[in-house]
Amino acid sequence: MEVKPIRTEEEYEAAMERIDKLWGTPMDDSPESEELEILLALTGAYERKHHQVPSPTPEDMYEYHLDRLGVSPEEIDRIVHGRNDLRKLITEMTGLSADQVDRLGDVPLKVFTG
Repeated sequence: MEVKPIRTEEEYEAAMERIDKLWGTPMDDSPESEELEILLALTGAYERKHHQVPSPTPEDMYEYHLDRLGVSPEEIDRIVHGRNDLRKLITEMTGLSADQVDRLGDVPLKVFTG
């Protein structure tokens, strides 16, 4: 097992291939287990530096929670008293009260306030 820092995309891809081969290794004191743990840490550090994922927008969060909750856009419109453009309502923060958000179930208010 030769593990070294990941500095290029090619090294990252090679490390990911090795992780795929080691995946499912029991997490014990075996050399394979230790190699997997080290590779996961190294690839994670590389991803944070080179593969940053942008934070979701309030609209992205809205759509995610709608899908997760299994709530249709029509049901949401009814909850907020028939406002037509709910996406605009949420993303521009023009009128959705905390009470209305509470009626959405487990979607926290901070989802809609960024």
